[in-house]
Amino acid sequence: MVVRMISRRMDPRSVVIKMIDGSVIRGQVNLYHEETQYNRISDLIARGSEPFLVVFGVTVEEKPDQVIIVNKRNILWAAPEEEADASEESI
Repeated sequence: MVVRMISRRMDPRSVVIKMIDGSVIRGQVNLYHEETQYNRISDLIARGSEPFLVVFGVTVEEKPDQVIIVNKRNILWAAPEEEADASEESI
């Protein structure tokens, strides 16, 4: 049996995503995707060719460190974690 290791480069960024149903997702996304290095979360969402976004480090139903796959068409807005915290404080 041959075991092949797949290595994946990571450039994780903390993100807050608001979905069209009103739910809020807090986790991380990888800005390095299929040999492309994105500089911003907005680039990953807007320019990425994949219709889905993988978010990891999410707490789902009290279970920490879960991985979820989000359909980009259902995202209302997304922001880096630190910017989202600042905007929520001003509301």
